[in-house]
Amino acid sequence: MKTIFFDIETGALPESELGTLLPPFDPAEVKTGNIKDPEKIAAKIAEAELNHKRDFTGKAALDPLTGRVVAIGLIDADTGEFRVIGHDDEAQTLREFWDACRGEMGRINQMIGFNTFQFDLPFLIRRSWKHRVAIPFGIRRGRYWANELIDLREGWQLGDRMVRGSLDAIAKHLGVGAKNGEGKEFAALWQSDRAKAMEYLRNDLELTAKVAEVLGHAAVRQVEEAY
Repeated sequence: MKTIFFDIETGALPESELGTLLPPFDPAEVKTGNIKDPEKIAAKIAEAELNHKRDFTGKAALDPLTGRVVAIGLIDADTGEFRVIGHDDEAQTLREFWDACRGEMGRINQMIGFNTFQFDLPFLIRRSWKHRVAIPFGIRRGRYWANELIDLREGWQLGDRMVRGSLDAIAKHLGVGAKNGEGKEFAALWQSDRAKAMEYLRNDLELTAKVAEVLGHAAVRQVEEAY
């Protein structure tokens, strides 16, 4: 069984698809206060409609109904090999990721990530359902995730669901590094500067591996020696 660190990056669906999912905008809900000038009222409504669309688009990447998987980063803890899966065909990206999850003799590889139970895995599964991509047997067992799946955020919480902390904040707290960008910018970066996007993903995975070591989930000496 391999130990693999993974992280997904998502983006909004193409404009042609996203436009059909945009909630209706109601001009009557725009508060114009004491404005009397029709042109100023029209401008305020237009601005509100633009913000309505901008807010929806900005959050679209976080919902599998309005977002898609852009890329998935993987680091093999045994060899330190870094790999990025990212195709224009989302179904192909998903198939290759699930193949990486499959270990020998029908088992699942140990897959370690951050906030994977709340975001990464549900997002991956729901997008796989969308594309009819087969999910490895045992990933989800009733109400529970497979024992081979480890979410470092859950480990950090120690059973207290009220405990917060991003990967960046926890990594800084533990003194193992910091993020080198923001996930919300990844989809645009993936299109404009592929090398920089991959470096961002690799840094996230290295942080994940280092946090895992401190929390006692995995030995990552090979990963650190590889860079």
